[in-house]
Amino acid sequence: MGQLPNWITNKKRILVDSFIDLKGNNVPLKFNKHGSAKRYILRIHSEGYIQVTLPPRGNRKEALVFVEKNKSWLENQWEAREQKLQERQKADRERPSIHYRGRLEPVSVISADGKTHVSFADQFLPIDLRRMNLKQWLEHWLRYQASAELPDRVDFFARQHGFEFNHITIRDQRTRWGSCSSNRTISLNWRLIQIPPEHCDYIILHELNHLEHMNHSIHFWKSLEVLCPLFRKSEAWLKVNGKYLRD
Repeated sequence: MGQLPNWITNKKRILVDSFIDLKGNNVPLKFNKHGSAKRYILRIHSEGYIQVTLPPRGNRKEALVFVEKNKSWLENQWEAREQKLQERQKADRERPSIHYRGRLEPVSVISADGKTHVSFADQFLPIDLRRMNLKQWLEHWLRYQASAELPDRVDFFARQHGFEFNHITIRDQRTRWGSCSSNRTISLNWRLIQIPPEHCDYIILHELNHLEHMNHSIHFWKSLEVLCPLFRKSEAWLKVNGKYLRD
């Protein structure tokens, strides 16, 4: 699959404009002008820096003065953020698990020599829990896996059965597992990576079948039964386990 993305390897660089000391913490500042901003705005970003929004006529000098004037507020907000982060990290370590390819995989967070790794499903990867909590990281990882694996599976079945499509998208959908548009785009829910492979394959074949039958007519279902003789088993499983779409 090539190199892992930066959010997994923790190599992402934050380009900062300045720093501010908040009770011993050297916190990055990032400045951004926004056309609709009426005033200077401060926001502590989830990735661990302070976003300073400037109005159209604002400037860096005034922004820094504004930051200093609000330093006490920033210190309180940063302290509250650190406390919540510690609480989330503690909760993450207590009962973490992940649905992956139809299995509920236990997740272990291992800290040693100043480094933290997450272990699950034969994976052992670096993680920085200061940037995002474990639940967020695992969702990012699942989305990455879905984007890496699902298109290959679509290609495989398309070649096997002679389907031609124009594009594949991996999306965050809450009401459906997949779709096929009139312009021959196959869209798949990233959560398919969480369910058993045979049911994931059924969804892919279902959507590919729509390239020939853009409805759910009797012809669609007859054609689908040829492609996937056990499709009713998958339909039943998905009906019972649709909660995956909401987790």
